[in-house]
Amino acid sequence: MIHNNDDPSDTFYSISSSNETDSDDSFLSLPSLSDDLDAQFCDASKNFNLIHINAQSIPAHFPDMLASFQNKNLHAILVSESWLKPCLPSTSFCLPGFHLIRNDRLSRPGGGVAIYLRSHIPYTVIDFSQQHNSPGAEYFFIEVLFSNTKLLLGVFYNPSLTIDYFLSFEDLLEKFSPLFSHTIIMGDFNTCLLKNDSRTSRFTSNLHILPLSATHAFPNCLPSLLDLILVSSISHVEKFGQCVATAFSYHNLLFLSYKLRPPKAKRKILMRRNFNGIDFESLAVDVSNIDWSGVHDASSIDEKINRFNSLITQLYDKHAPIRPVRLKHLPAPWLTDEVKRLQKKRNIAKAKYRLDPNGTNREKYRKARNRCNRVCRDEHQRHIYKSVIEENDSARVWNFLKSLGVGKQRRDINSQNLSLNLLNQHFSSSVTFDNITKFNTIS
Repeated sequence: MIHNNDDPSDTFYSISSSNETDSDDSFLSLPSLSDDLDAQFCDASKNFNLIHINAQSIPAHFPDMLASFQNKNLHAILVSESWLKPCLPSTSFCLPGFHLIRNDRLSRPGGGVAIYLRSHIPYTVIDFSQQHNSPGAEYFFIEVLFSNTKLLLGVFYNPSLTIDYFLSFEDLLEKFSPLFSHTIIMGDFNTCLLKNDSRTSRFTSNLHILPLSATHAFPNCLPSLLDLILVSSISHVEKFGQCVATAFSYHNLLFLSYKLRPPKAKRKILMRRNFNGIDFESLAVDVSNIDWSGVHDASSIDEKINRFNSLITQLYDKHAPIRPVRLKHLPAPWLTDEVKRLQKKRNIAKAKYRLDPNGTNREKYRKARNRCNRVCRDEHQRHIYKSVIEENDSARVWNFLKSLGVGKQRRDINSQNLSLNLLNQHFSSSVTFDNITKFNTIS
């Protein structure tokens, strides 16, 4: 179910101009969503651990995803209501250590489903819903390989209480589920299993539906069980449940620990020179003592170059030796302690409004949310300016722009379909850009 959590009238302010103070910091002692997930998965490191979240916009809540989903034992994040569009590149919303696999809604705002899967786990896309003008259920199914065991992993989102998706969902399960040793499907089905009505009676499946309490509670509305976990084997379920996820929507986060052992991540090790440890005084002495006569006496240009490179390499090996470097997936450096503190304060304010939806609690939540949003924007922009623009490094600027989807995109071209007239028309009308010298703002 879609509720707009962002006020379009919010005004952007600088963090330095904020005069707001916190009168009560008692909320800092309360556990965060990240703490809840750590507690659930800390003793299940050998299992396949996954969650489902109704995000109601990955772009709007991406800082919360970075802060909440850093658990090293988390292997997959299934997302309903991703709200991604083709114009938004995946590189802008990748979580460290994960592949982003997505199926965007094209015809209307909102919607969309996505799967974040650990980058070291192999997968194959099996099937996904076709985005068209008529509303319908949205889904994404992938095959995940665990040694010799194949798992069908799916995320399912039904956008409306009026859409009849039951037969099509049954057909999907009958088509694909028998082909796999195990099946796990999670999602927002928008069918309340707490009710005993005709819609609930039509929801049938040959999979096991794990018992949950109400997963959705909007202020002044009755709680409902809309988000579900379906599995093929109860005996493989180590643990499951739900957590409040106020940072995202009024839907609970669902978690599951399934007894299949995922492959271990291989640490990436690169051989890099240690330039940070150079003793420049000692380097200067060694450079002054180099005997260059062998370079001058060489009989050919090629020999001169080889001898020169050999002398320089000896200097490198002595003063900046090659060493193994392990690559780490670091969280966003702009996600500061202050941003995380304000995220927790906003979540507490939203939880209070959810329990007691009066005007005072709503206003407190709105102010906490707006302040968190503007501080987060400020920190993000400050990081971009300092690390990309202020360094005056054109390579870093272009790498940053490519991460946003700006610049040349690789395209597959079938040479048999090329027309010489069309090529001539393209190059004769191409626009050239001579000067791009200054970035005033980064959105």
